[in-house]
Amino acid sequence: MQLMQVSRAFRRLPAVAAASAVAVTVFASAGSAQANRVGHAASGGTLNVAQPWGTIPDNFNPYAPSGSNAPGTESCIYQSLFYFNSATGAQTPLLGTSYKWADHNLKLVVTTRSGVTWSDGSAFSAADVAFTFNYLKANPSIDVNGIWTSSLKSVTASGPNTVVFTFSKPDTPLAVTILFGTDGAPTSILPQHLWSSVSSPATYTNTTPVGTGPFTLSNFSGSAVIFTKNPHYWQAGRPYIDSVVFNSVDSDTTAELELENGSIDMSYDYLTDAQKTFVDRDPSQNVFFWPASDMNYLYMNNDKAPFNNVAFRKAIAEAVNTKFLASRAYFGALSPATGGAEAAVVQPQVANWVPSSLASDEYSFSVKKAKAALLAAGFKLKGGKLYMSTGKAVPSLPVLIGAPGWTDYISLADNLVSELKAIGISSSVLQEPYATYANDLDKGNYGFAVSWGNGNSSTPYFQYYYMFSPKQSAPIGKVATTDWERYTSPKITSALTSYSSTSSLAVQKADMTKIEQQVLENVPVVPLTGRANWLDYDTAHFTGFPSKSNPYNDGSASDQEGSMLTYVNVHQK
Repeated sequence: MQLMQVSRAFRRLPAVAAASAVAVTVFASAGSAQANRVGHAASGGTLNVAQPWGTIPDNFNPYAPSGSNAPGTESCIYQSLFYFNSATGAQTPLLGTSYKWADHNLKLVVTTRSGVTWSDGSAFSAADVAFTFNYLKANPSIDVNGIWTSSLKSVTASGPNTVVFTFSKPDTPLAVTILFGTDGAPTSILPQHLWSSVSSPATYTNTTPVGTGPFTLSNFSGSAVIFTKNPHYWQAGRPYIDSVVFNSVDSDTTAELELENGSIDMSYDYLTDAQKTFVDRDPSQNVFFWPASDMNYLYMNNDKAPFNNVAFRKAIAEAVNTKFLASRAYFGALSPATGGAEAAVVQPQVANWVPSSLASDEYSFSVKKAKAALLAAGFKLKGGKLYMSTGKAVPSLPVLIGAPGWTDYISLADNLVSELKAIGISSSVLQEPYATYANDLDKGNYGFAVSWGNGNSSTPYFQYYYMFSPKQSAPIGKVATTDWERYTSPKITSALTSYSSTSSLAVQKADMTKIEQQVLENVPVVPLTGRANWLDYDTAHFTGFPSKSNPYNDGSASDQEGSMLTYVNVHQK
């Protein structure tokens, strides 16, 4: 069985000019919440995880390019200020404990944690935080989230536990990037006493890493990395386990087999019909935890005919049976896009961010309505084939997906081809190697394409900024790293600008409603299904993993920051 490539879940975002605004309230630490339920947890043991990382690089620089550092760098050693759970919206304080806006949204004031030491025993303070952000400014090549390409003017430590971020103009969404980082790229805090002497951080391999995380590097090889408990870790009594081992295997299939036979405890794979092929083999121990945190979309190249016709795009949306697509691709594990999700809002955010007043603008599956919309717009159906008003037949429009082995996307595309045929559109599935697929999305070399959203965070602003901001767009043939559908709108741009200049939740919600209405009316993309992280685990030896009843992280991959919470919570049975 061929499985989805792990790398596609973590396409690092480009420079961030804006991100979602965050609430001032800080939620209780997920780790602390779990501790209250665990009681007297058993200490000791080694947790084994595996993924197909290839030859593991001897590099523990958290700011190395994505995929070029060793697994565990961001989930065992380094920490950001806060962790954001993209599936629930909860925030877990790490090196920060609280934050607030001041001076008419020109200052972001962050309180840092007391009593923290680096793994070499040196004291941590707000000065390390200020150093890290100023270090990114001095070394733009490692400012992977583009923090200093925004309106950020200065970062200073004001006492041992206070950091002040000062802006030249209000830019409240940037707080998310500062506090949490972006998908797969947390803003890891560095020890000033060590990194201040590193003159070339982009190429620095940092083979003796010192962090504030729960583990320290114990042993390295090209096929496995071992981390052991950090005796200086700030969270009392944590972690329970003695060590974590990251094993590199040759494929997702191998990782799945090792999980099934008990050789490892945790992996990160999309499993076809996970309930049947994995859980049902041993329901007492096998678990998949796939909370929806993003969406899969049918992208349409709005700069090309016939996709530049709103009626055509709306007909496509009405012709797509998302419930059928979700059942075939995810076997009930992930939900179809319906209702408010049709405004391109990820499903966990619909309840709080899509008002009921937009219900009349939502669309639903109806081939009859799709055909009527096409005929009203001047299209014609003859012999089961769709023709434009000029009399010219609509050409065959392939559905682009990445390959090889992306079984969920193969299913989505195959069934889309069948559904498009019902309204007279001839299509086929076009699979391309990931590098080619990504390049064609960026440059607009496609008609239809199935892919994920970009920049998901605490509100729909993230998705909308990356999908529809003119700053993320470009003409066909030029690179538009996230506005793949090439759609912009003055009304959307105005709402994005308004949102970023305020910290008022009421104003921000009103701005998002304006954008949602535009998306529902103009259908620049067609949301298909929920999209998840793919955490799979075996509870034969350990318990305390994230679950539906205790979703303290978003199912993050084992080398991503969210898994740090897993490693401090799991314990022997």
